[in-house]
Amino acid sequence: MAEQQDKVIVIGLDAAVASLVEEYIKSGDMPNLAEMRRRGGYALLHSVFPGVTPVNWASVSTGAYPGTHGITDFLIVEPGAALDSGVNAFLSGTRQAETLWEAANKAGLKTATLNFPGAWPATTEDNYFIAGLGSPATRSPFEIRPSACFATLGLIDGLRDATPVERVDGDGVVSAKVHILPDKDVQGSGPELKMYTAQNPDGEAGIFIQLSGGDDWAFIAVNHWSQWFTVDFTVEGQKLPGTMRFKLAQLSEDMTEFALYCSQVMSPATYAEPVEIGQALFDELGPFLENCGARGYDRNWVGLDTYLEEGEYKGIWLAKAARLLVEQHDRDAVFLKWHFLDHIQHSIWGHFDPISAFYNADEAEEYEEAMRRSYQIADGLIGELLPLLDEGVTLVVVSDHGHTPHLRAMSINNLLAEHGLITWQPNDDGVADIDWSQTKVFGGPALGHIRVNLKGRDPEGIVPTEEYEELRQSIIQLLLSYQDEETGQNPVAAAITKENAVSLGMWGDRVGDVVYLMAAGYTGDFNWSPLTPDGEIIAEIEPGRVSDADYGEGKFIATKFQSAHGCGFPNVVLGRGTEEAVLCMAGTGIKPDTQLGRHAVMVDVAPTIAASTRLPLPAQSEGRVLHQLLRKS
Repeated sequence: MAEQQDKVIVIGLDAAVASLVEEYIKSGDMPNLAEMRRRGGYALLHSVFPGVTPVNWASVSTGAYPGTHGITDFLIVEPGAALDSGVNAFLSGTRQAETLWEAANKAGLKTATLNFPGAWPATTEDNYFIAGLGSPATRSPFEIRPSACFATLGLIDGLRDATPVERVDGDGVVSAKVHILPDKDVQGSGPELKMYTAQNPDGEAGIFIQLSGGDDWAFIAVNHWSQWFTVDFTVEGQKLPGTMRFKLAQLSEDMTEFALYCSQVMSPATYAEPVEIGQALFDELGPFLENCGARGYDRNWVGLDTYLEEGEYKGIWLAKAARLLVEQHDRDAVFLKWHFLDHIQHSIWGHFDPISAFYNADEAEEYEEAMRRSYQIADGLIGELLPLLDEGVTLVVVSDHGHTPHLRAMSINNLLAEHGLITWQPNDDGVADIDWSQTKVFGGPALGHIRVNLKGRDPEGIVPTEEYEELRQSIIQLLLSYQDEETGQNPVAAAITKENAVSLGMWGDRVGDVVYLMAAGYTGDFNWSPLTPDGEIIAEIEPGRVSDADYGEGKFIATKFQSAHGCGFPNVVLGRGTEEAVLCMAGTGIKPDTQLGRHAVMVDVAPTIAASTRLPLPAQSEGRVLHQLLRKS
């Protein structure tokens, strides 16, 4: 036990929903978390507002409220910047408060972050940075290229953004080839992929593939994976090894048409600092996937089975890496975050929650099982690390928010434009081009904030200071008085000035002039429901409306998200979901079989970790120690 005494592993399960966690513990589907709960302490958590990934992981890691750590949205509008600008909230330089790992490094302890928000660029040599930004984006600055689908022309319809491959018929087989190039935004080259459909010696139909530089042909049966390949790419003049594998997603009965899925291409030389630790983990565990499943599922390239397989691969890789880092690489604390639950819940929640327009009783069993399997995979991550409790390691399982069914989406900027407060025209891509000389207010970048275009403060400000307060009050009144004609409800549950938002943990110059929260079932996300030419204010989330754009493109995408979080109050319960998150801690400093008798808040996590381990308290921490969970209080 003494060898790993006082080490800490934080297991971040993004979007683990309290109601589902408790359901699956009770049903026996999460036995490892149940065992950890028996051996430790458990609490329900309320998110800080807004209840989204970058904001709440910043509060978990710093113990500070958004007003202090400065992460107030997915993107940050800095003082003096354009109102439609935004700085990436997942970057360490955007955060304004010290994290647990930074405090530990100052105290001489060695740490590692695995796919954890706010850790890159690295701020100290004593922290190993591994495995990406921790962003939900399905594109990554650390990848060579995102996942792809190579499809023949007979199958490509309905496979959004798939790469067409022209088949060549001859000698009784169908063959094709395509170059796998780096991301379209960079210059470079990659291998040629050759393919032909045939039966293997056992009479099984499938596809044979060969990558340039290799002599052997690999066979893939329908709905099966290939082995992993490592091949050379050239990216911006740099030669990099890229890892990928393939899955035969579709093959026509006559073997003349196929769709071949290619995983995200990553390189052990690009996703870790120092590079040596990325290579060491690659040698021990194999290739890493930063983004998995969601991009392919959203584009109809793959089904739920592939979505789950990629999610499990990444999760188990992260857990095994965390164990190696404490056991073999001298790390005193490791912080990992697995985003899969958030992705799959957004993708399928409506199919398993009867309150949603997506629900179909005849199909519900498939999605019920997929959701259950997702939480079983999460439990598998915990199971990889649970034996470390016997070695004196403290384990912390925490989620950052929950999920509830997404029923209706509101375009707040369309409402503001309808009332003459925003003037704009669509550009050639149908995206808003704002006329700032005629625009008094603007909502964004993502959710919760509306900013006045104030003269003397903002680059193209037009609203005089003497009109500022009256304009804010008129915005608040407009939001609170607006009714959804179809339901009779007020979609906006609360709208307050930034001064009053202090009660939500929001203060400082990164907060909008007006802060609003949505009613249960409604979203008011400016990326999901932006300014649109039709001026639509309320959209029902239902299967008949397809969104083909991606997040951040400035187009309507709300119907891609069957569940939602973060737009409203942290205690909302709706359908089978809740906004509430969970915390479970076990270790030498934690009382066994203890449940907190009240809700905790995200800012309480860091102080409680510090109080129960040898990790020091981050400098700007503002939360409370959950003394009821500690052995000594």
